[in-house]
Amino acid sequence: MKTRLIAFVLLFLVSCETVVDNIPETRLPKTASKLVVHSFISPQNTQINVAVTESTPLFSDMDGKEDVIETALVKISDEMNEITIPFDPKTGLYSIDQSKFPIVASKTYTLHVSEGERVVTAHCQVPGNTPVIQSYSLDTTTGSHFSREDTALVLKMSWQDIPNDTNYYRVRAQGEMEYSVPDAGPAGKRTRSELDFSWQESSGHSEWQSDRNLDGSLFSSPTGRLFIPTFITPAPSSGSPPKQHDSQFRLIALTMMVYNSDVNYYKYHRSVQQRMDTENPLSEPSQIYSNIDGGLGCFGAYTAGKLIYRPE
Repeated sequence: MKTRLIAFVLLFLVSCETVVDNIPETRLPKTASKLVVHSFISPQNTQINVAVTESTPLFSDMDGKEDVIETALVKISDEMNEITIPFDPKTGLYSIDQSKFPIVASKTYTLHVSEGERVVTAHCQVPGNTPVIQSYSLDTTTGSHFSREDTALVLKMSWQDIPNDTNYYRVRAQGEMEYSVPDAGPAGKRTRSELDFSWQESSGHSEWQSDRNLDGSLFSSPTGRLFIPTFITPAPSSGSPPKQHDSQFRLIALTMMVYNSDVNYYKYHRSVQQRMDTENPLSEPSQIYSNIDGGLGCFGAYTAGKLIYRPE
């Protein structure tokens, strides 16, 4: 009986593959490529950046890679002024300095992108208030990371909800680190880089939080971890284990951030995170949020409350 069942399943799978392969191209649904636009504006940013690509049509011969559109007309406007944002071939983005078009809290902005016959628009309002980080704790711990014991910085933050308003928060943190890189010289080589904290949400708190039914409450971040870089030197011979080097790290500065975002920024990034967190390949994929009228992507806004810690 078991052998018959296996044979039936194999026959069913082969039959399904044959049916799919034999569908005439004329019977497949016709779809067109759409403009994909991403831009997230903030009064705290030095530039306005807009990424413009195009989607891959269903059943097309394209490799699925989104191509950068370099010939689009990109404009941003508020209630009174409008400016064209030029394309920067070095970054592949449409960029302009905020000194030429400042982003102001509480204002509503419109993004207009056109390329040939394709035209898309989107709107967002910059939140009027900036969160203030009230307290934080910073510690070090040792744990397993990529199958080895590494040292990590552990961070938690808290902030007071902005009352009498609907708020959507995101927490971020970066550590500017100085550490050793193994080199031919006996002292090694010192280098600096900015590294992002990752957030563990097992504590019940999330990187993304809303103040729905929590207006005026004290909010806390999940636990953030930044693993200190370590380096593995290959064994000189097959009989010797690889050698792990102490990076002798030094924290130069820790930048803590709490974003107060509009609903577009919040819904888009939450939907992307939920899509990435879906582990079951057989489950129906979650839909990515978009507020781009006529296309795909997101135009959102946020204000960033920052606190910088520098060890003495």
